[in-house]
Amino acid sequence: MPFLSLYRKYRPKLFSDIVGQEHIVKTLINSLKHNRISHAYLFAGPRGTGKTSTAKVFARALNCQNKDSFEPCGVCDSCRKIDSGKSMDVLEIDAASNRGIDEIRDLREKVKFYPTEGDYKVYIIDEVHMLTKGAFNALLKTLEEPPENVVFILATTEPHRVISTILSRCQRYDFTLLSMKDIISRLEYICNEENFEYEEKALNIIARSSNGGLRDAISILDQAISFTDKNLKTEKIQEMLGKVDERILASFIENINRNNSSEAFRIMYEQINKGKGVNRFVNDLLEYLRLILLIKECGINSGILDYPVSKLKDIEETANILKNDKIINYIEILSDVEKEIKFSSQGQLKLEMGIIKMCLAQENNLEKRVEKLEKSIKGENIREEKSILNKNKIMDEKIIDNDTDLKDNKKLDRKKAKQENINKELSMDLLRRHWSQILSKIKKDDIKAHAFIVEGKPLKIENKKIYISFPRDKDFHKRGAEKNIDIIMKGFKSELKLSLELIFISGDNLNESRKKNSKSVSPSEGNILEKDNMVEKIVKIFDGELIEARENILQK
Repeated sequence: MPFLSLYRKYRPKLFSDIVGQEHIVKTLINSLKHNRISHAYLFAGPRGTGKTSTAKVFARALNCQNKDSFEPCGVCDSCRKIDSGKSMDVLEIDAASNRGIDEIRDLREKVKFYPTEGDYKVYIIDEVHMLTKGAFNALLKTLEEPPENVVFILATTEPHRVISTILSRCQRYDFTLLSMKDIISRLEYICNEENFEYEEKALNIIARSSNGGLRDAISILDQAISFTDKNLKTEKIQEMLGKVDERILASFIENINRNNSSEAFRIMYEQINKGKGVNRFVNDLLEYLRLILLIKECGINSGILDYPVSKLKDIEETANILKNDKIINYIEILSDVEKEIKFSSQGQLKLEMGIIKMCLAQENNLEKRVEKLEKSIKGENIREEKSILNKNKIMDEKIIDNDTDLKDNKKLDRKKAKQENINKELSMDLLRRHWSQILSKIKKDDIKAHAFIVEGKPLKIENKKIYISFPRDKDFHKRGAEKNIDIIMKGFKSELKLSLELIFISGDNLNESRKKNSKSVSPSEGNILEKDNMVEKIVKIFDGELIEARENILQK
């Protein structure tokens, strides 16, 4: 007996054999029950979803001689002739190779004859969208005035290419891609019927590779049977399809998470040298990261993921070491790589750049850096603050316990003592330790003010005055800090708990700054200053910037 491929051997012969299209099957059976047979049907949907198979089952049901059931019996003369392709009443036409007007005219002549064996003459036109415009118009006349007991079933993967006048005269049935569960169930049935040994994960990989098409899944299974010698092992199926092992993907992601770029590159090169290909490696990584993200969000028992529980548990171990924001970042980078390699001859280079970007994202993680900085200074800050509180408490107790007759004098002494204490506490060492917290408070209040002050650095403390130095090429930031002095001062006072004054200078020349600050202001200069203050208010309201304009340049 000649070899018969699995998809032909297990092609549906009954309505109950049709997988994943229950809504269509139910409608067709009901139309048979109530004798509401239309003269034209359009079966539209992706390839391998059962359009032509359903059309043949429906044709058998229409002409079956056994009327006890609405399922075709499969044993009567009509059913057997239709199965063997010898029926004179059921004709299948391939529109891809018979697409001209002459073929359709010939069909129009033949439809005039009554059925010879069954109740209906059924014409199944596959890939009907391939007909020429003239052929469509010729077919339209037949669909408008069809002879009795003639049924047209038009099948297409591209319904948008069928002219609207044809569409309007057909009952349309949209076939959908099959779910993983339906495909795996059908593959298990075939393996059990054929006595094939299989692993659940192996069938899952086959079903996933079919992209929702049952015919493709059965064809892959047929190929896998030959490749594995009727023993469907997961590793063998991955090797046949060129897929990357999930343990390799897990190791790759873990090394990226540890910022171990050299090991990540080694894994990638190893897989490419094995013939996996850049596209395959990126696609498998994206699918793996998708599963990780869904497992973290929904859990392995949510029922959302059509995978074996054992596989989901393995992936869950990797998911536990990753945060959602990292996973999303990896997916975004790899998605860009996937798009770029489609239009580039340097696909491997694009992937290498993507790996570097994922590792750089680890180094530039601001949250991680801030947490590390906070941990390093947390203990020292607590000790410093406790010391200050104890000193203030002791000083207050001493002042309160003094003789009441010397109250006024003691108040002056107390004020002087506090001032001395402040001067002692407000040191450059203390300011440097609190500098990052001060900037954080300013950023929380006003991010624009933070952008200005962050370019400065503390230079000197003198008489409760903190001198902040800006580089000479950062004069714009110095002016911005001066305009936002109130917000910046608030951040300093909130963190240091001290009364102080801020002075912003350019460069490190403190003496030059003092001379500028000590200059007297003449009446005319006072008017200019008033105008400047008004200009600064306007700039602040509209978030603008002052630009110097020289009159001699304008005159030119």
